[in-house]
Amino acid sequence: METVAPGVYRIRLGYVSAYVVDGDEGVTLVDTGLPKKEGAILGALSSVGRSASEITAIVITHAHVDHVGSAAAMKRESGASLFASAVDAPAVRGEVAKPLPPFLDRVPFLKPVVRRLPDAAGVAVEGHLVEGAAAALPGDLRVVETPGHTPGHLSYHLDRDGGVLFVGDAAIRTRRGDIKRGWMNRSTPQFDDSLRHIAEFDFEVACFGHAAPIASAASAAFRRFVASMS
Repeated sequence: METVAPGVYRIRLGYVSAYVVDGDEGVTLVDTGLPKKEGAILGALSSVGRSASEITAIVITHAHVDHVGSAAAMKRESGASLFASAVDAPAVRGEVAKPLPPFLDRVPFLKPVVRRLPDAAGVAVEGHLVEGAAAALPGDLRVVETPGHTPGHLSYHLDRDGGVLFVGDAAIRTRRGDIKRGWMNRSTPQFDDSLRHIAEFDFEVACFGHAAPIASAASAAFRRFVASMS
């Protein structure tokens, strides 16, 4: 497990990452990776002296299988409440099909293939998150609505040590540390408005679903990219 900020850890689960926020109120897990990754998550928690019983909240950025795949298992292990956006919650619960990644609009012939891939088990959602509304999340974690990658995609702003933003798949970091939309996304008015919204926040660290974190001046990197979109 990799420390990205005081009390904030990255768990690398193959090509995707989950994150742990350790605080006075317990542990918050941000995303859960693909199915059958609960063992890796539990092992990572143990490495910092925490256990599943200390998880008080599981927060989901969006409903794709590589982010909610082990959510049902982690909920069983911990008994924690699980939170997602009201828009993506039906897909997290397994009531509707999960939204397809935006890049498939460029290769629509692959959509039937992706729809046949194994899915994550549905899981109960205790809290439907909306930006600006009170929620039973740890006191220094705030919801940032960033639709585009999925209709109900959320990011999370941690008000600690200069700010940490859990970006999910709302953007990606390049090897040089720049911000890009990412191959899995495409430019739409909604998606680009979400990037502009992210750039309104101040945060030193940015944590991505599919890239290494930016460890300093992360909000400035977002603002540079947003300026290049104009």
